Amino acid sequence: MTRRALLTFIFFVSGLRLIVGYAPKPAIAESDVALQDPTIEPPASTTPTEGAVTPTPDPSVGTSSAPTVVPQPSVGPKASGTPGATPRPTSNPTATPKPTATPVPTATPVPTAAPVATLHDGTYTGSNYNYSYGNMQVTVTITNGTVTSASTAQTGSYAIGFNSRACTEAVFNSAAINLAAGSSAYSTYVSLKPSACSGATFSWKGYGHSLQAAIDKATY
Repeated sequence: MTRRALLTFIFFVSGLRLIVGYAPKPAIAESDVALQDPTIEPPASTTPTEGAVTPTPDPSVGTSSAPTVVPQPSVGPKASGTPGATPRPTSNPTATPKPTATPVPTATPVPTAAPVATLHDGTYTGSNYNYSYGNMQVTVTITNGTVTSASTAQTGSYAIGFNSRACTEAVFNSAAINLAAGSSAYSTYVSLKPSACSGATFSWKGYGHSLQAAIDKATY
């Protein structure tokens, strides 16, 4: 390289450094001037910052502006132990509620009907009935609901029929033959007392009571 070329290169590099090193000084902002010079108050902000809290300046600090405190935005309810976590719902709002079971009414028990008593065929003996002048006990045979035979055993101070020759034991028994074996047998029998036994009313009724007791034994 020649000396002329070397000088040209040196001048070129020097000029390039001057061009690169030259830069206009930036304008100093009013806020920077206020920080550099405490006698200059910073311009008041015309638009308050949303959510910003401007504390009351303390006179003991001087004229310097207090820094603006900006609160952190709320993230929402936090889950226990995890900052900023979204809480889980306690129940599924979209879940279909289960239908409530309709109570089944308790059925009222139907009372059992009492069995109907039935008259049975056979031979039955009634009670030994006291008719004031002695005792009367009647035995009957029932066939198809009807008295088909009857007999009596009588004891007492007076004979059956109260000493009336026409009111014999056969008269008492014959009045019971063909009698319907039912609950009204006593009343029917009393109504059949013949005039020959008009003086033996107690004996006749005593026979009727024992007759009814024998028929009642056949009904079960």
